[in-house]
Amino acid sequence: MLLVPTLFAWGIHNYLRHGDLSRRRKLVFFAVYFFLMNGILYFVSWMRGVKRLNPSNMTFTYRVKWIGLGIVLGFVIPFIVCLITEDQITLGGLKRYILRFVRDIHKYMPYAIRSAQADLQSEVSSSYLNWMWWLIEPLCMMLIYAFMFGMVFHIRENYFSAFIYLGLTMWGFFSRNVIASVGIVRANKGIINKVYMPKYVLLLSKMCVNTFKMMVSFGVSVLLMLYYRVPISIYVIWFLPILVVLFLVTFGVGTIIMHYGVFVRDLGYIIGIVLQMFMYMTGTFYSISKRIQAPFGELLEKYNPIAFLIASMRNVLLYQKNIDVKLLAFWTGISIILIALGTFTIYSNENGYVKVI
Repeated sequence: MLLVPTLFAWGIHNYLRHGDLSRRRKLVFFAVYFFLMNGILYFVSWMRGVKRLNPSNMTFTYRVKWIGLGIVLGFVIPFIVCLITEDQITLGGLKRYILRFVRDIHKYMPYAIRSAQADLQSEVSSSYLNWMWWLIEPLCMMLIYAFMFGMVFHIRENYFSAFIYLGLTMWGFFSRNVIASVGIVRANKGIINKVYMPKYVLLLSKMCVNTFKMMVSFGVSVLLMLYYRVPISIYVIWFLPILVVLFLVTFGVGTIIMHYGVFVRDLGYIIGIVLQMFMYMTGTFYSISKRIQAPFGELLEKYNPIAFLIASMRNVLLYQKNIDVKLLAFWTGISIILIALGTFTIYSNENGYVKVI
């Protein structure tokens, strides 16, 4: 329990330095993070009223919360430590990367949109039903899963078809983009060898395609809500913020995976297996908080970002419930950190991609 936050923060520090640390410095930083991370966690527990904290007497739930908070801090603390201790990582350098990212987004986003439009047109140009496939596929999947989980496993939720369709729509967006990110650099070898562009623009283009398809699917969700006569509440205003966070989380995960996909050819198989397992941990077809024994179901729904976003979307659209704003802000911050890690990695290694592919 004490080692997991330490190892996570230490790994992020090593990641930021691209593994360019001597064995002695690695051992020093391991000791630094062990005392720093666990000291912060003990202080947080003390501030919350736990004055005498004994790890051997902790409940399993408290251990999970301890490790979860430690992993979150493990994203943030290494940035601060690197700024203080590493000459190669400075505030000036961080500012340059941020400005470069903003300039590149402004410069290359029109290309990403035009490329997405071309991909959408090419998808439907040679099919008989054209854009209807964007509706038929998720509708068929919804009917299959509604039958399997509703009729076979006897899972019951209010507005069950709309419930499943919302989950499939959001999960499909995440999984399709993550799978595409693995081989997207190799798939665009011809463009990369001829024209320079930040490699994450290729992922942005693919995400624009899948965002359009997702919005079409949400149109079907609206029709299902009208069919079920779902009442609309003021909480529907959270629809767009939830989608923005889903986009940011997906982009952050995708940028990291696309880097390793260049060097590890088998990564696509591994990601496919992980996503298959992850799908059943997101509550795509059922409510995790209801179907998994407490407190594990609630913890999984809160600390699995896709599960939290799917549950939040269902609450605001179907069940007239507010969302956990603090948790939404928390996942927004984590997604920004993931994007920072991913883009930093791509900028630092993109000259080597051409040699590998």
